[in-house]
Amino acid sequence: MPISDLSPVAVQQALTRYQGLFERGDVEAIIKDFADDVRVTYGPFSPFTGKEKLRSLLQQRFARMRDYRLVKRLEFVCPPRFAASWTGTWVDVSSGVKMEVFGLEVLTLKDGKFSEWSAGVSTWPLGEAQKA
Repeated sequence: MPISDLSPVAVQQALTRYQGLFERGDVEAIIKDFADDVRVTYGPFSPFTGKEKLRSLLQQRFARMRDYRLVKRLEFVCPPRFAASWTGTWVDVSSGVKMEVFGLEVLTLKDGKFSEWSAGVSTWPLGEAQKA
């Protein structure tokens, strides 16, 4: 279900849907709304182009996470773009450490699909931020 209505209410509803898809690690449902030639700049990874590379990135990311909980929040809409932030927690599969995340993303729509996804992401062990 791509976002065709860029009203704040419609975008927040879509973000709530994506929140559930990300929590479940449903890569196929997530990427179906991205263009085949999507341009991605995500966290510490080198920028890349293509839905197949996005699939691989998401599969690798979700393979390292257990019990992912997420809240996505709309920050602004400026067609054809919108920005959202997210906070979440998960358990790192290899270490068993509970982690926290904050992210900020900007998505661009073209012809009903996401053509660009830029995201900055910070992660840390649960509770570590309060020690600083």
